[in-house]
Amino acid sequence: MKLFVTVGLENFPFDRLVELIDLNVEKKLIPPPILSQTGHSAHEPRFCPWKRFLPFDEILAYLEDADIIVCHAGVGTTLIALSRGKIPILFPRQARYNEHVDDHQKEFAYKMVELGKVLAAWEGEELIRQIQNYKALVPALKSRLSLSGLPRLEAHLKSLLYSYEKRKERRA
Repeated sequence: MKLFVTVGLENFPFDRLVELIDLNVEKKLIPPPILSQTGHSAHEPRFCPWKRFLPFDEILAYLEDADIIVCHAGVGTTLIALSRGKIPILFPRQARYNEHVDDHQKEFAYKMVELGKVLAAWEGEELIRQIQNYKALVPALKSRLSLSGLPRLEAHLKSLLYSYEKRKERRA
């Protein structure tokens, strides 16, 4: 199984994910990724290939080549993976770990799970179990994979963005 891990382009480190993957590759609990894209994370993987950032065309190539995609719950990465018939495992950044300023990635991941489009894990052990059991977990989702739920998702995202903007205005 070819595993591609990406933390996206956020200005925030995502060491929790980068370290988790590296540690579990070392323990041989998951296969080494074909690449970990680590972004602004401080942790430099020792047990798998990695790059901080990739040009967009290389990201697309890795997404195409991967059997399993593990990513932050970024809208762009998620929708690109889905558009290529892939079921990503979302591992959202969380405000309580100072990985982002709010929990919009968690909310996005919950919505995508509710729509039956992705797998998602909230903590490390759950993510490792999903990677290990990916082949068994994905068929039910793949049989329902279509982009038909995306208009509802788009409406949901617009309402989330609107509510965040309103909160920001109130704080200012």
